[in-house]
Amino acid sequence: MNGIVLPAEDAWKDDKLGYSEIGHAFTNLIQSLDTEKVISIEAGFGRGKTFFRRAWAEQLRSAGEVVIEVDLQQSDHSGDPLITLLGALVDAIPKGTNTTGQRALESAKKVGALSFRALTRAILREGAEEVFETLSDAAIDQLKDFDALDDIIKGVGGEMSKVAGQLIASQMAAERVRKTELPNQLEALRNALIDGTQSERVVVIIDELDRCHPEYAISFLESTKLIFGRSGFVFCLMVNSAYLENLARHRFGVAQDDEKYLDKFVDIRLKLAPQNETFKAAVYEMACDLPLKIAYGDNEAFSVKRAAELASTLAVECGFSIRKTKRVLLKIELALRCYADRPLEADLKLIE
Repeated sequence: MNGIVLPAEDAWKDDKLGYSEIGHAFTNLIQSLDTEKVISIEAGFGRGKTFFRRAWAEQLRSAGEVVIEVDLQQSDHSGDPLITLLGALVDAIPKGTNTTGQRALESAKKVGALSFRALTRAILREGAEEVFETLSDAAIDQLKDFDALDDIIKGVGGEMSKVAGQLIASQMAAERVRKTELPNQLEALRNALIDGTQSERVVVIIDELDRCHPEYAISFLESTKLIFGRSGFVFCLMVNSAYLENLARHRFGVAQDDEKYLDKFVDIRLKLAPQNETFKAAVYEMACDLPLKIAYGDNEAFSVKRAAELASTLAVECGFSIRKTKRVLLKIELALRCYADRPLEADLKLIE
């Protein structure tokens, strides 16, 4: 956020899929919003989501928006997803204002430490007494009236154990942090991020969710719904929706009434897809760089140009992504380089 902001046209200078037009339309959408939203921008694997995210983020910045980019693949195994997201926001705060950000991050850590679900998993792994010996102090610090709760527990005749009481205290403490402290710190965090700008909101673009470990991807969505929908934030999820829906079915079973899993979190769902003619032109341009040293014959049918035309047609007809197309062309290029000393028919290699 503190780096050089590129002009919008420079942000799209490497665009081969016609995504700049889509980016302008999505920017208009963002700037028309007067309330918090969660938006999904959906495309399959290898369809250029990461390129779009980077270029679009620059375009949004040139339009005056405060933009934070989060690459989740970099934090796949780093721990609590909520802390990961809050940490990314804290890192984006201009130097000299980190105190506010650190308070928000500490709030997130408390939520993670006191999470009822996390406690349950820990109990199943290690045993309740050991877990609560380490967590009870944090719970009591957050729950000032724990002594009163303890008295109630004792009043039921000792039937409720100390461990059960601490479990209740931890859950109540987590709820207090979620409902009061974390929202307050998010507001402070937003103020620190927009300080000195003309914007009143923060646009958070989250990428590579569908390239994370499956459990982490689901955990991220389930955890960060605590933050989604907070005033002053617009969250944009760059996702392969088909992949995430499949993960959700395996985790939670088939939803009733054909309800989509992402609909639990997302207000607006958008598609990211190039037009067929634009995609064909991009593939043709890439294929024209094939290094054919000795053509099979002098006829135009044996040329790289003909191979490029065939590649662009096949890529569209077969429903290839840009990533898969590049892999196919790389294999052809390897063959052409390995046998550069003999005549080869480039388009025959495409068919093979």
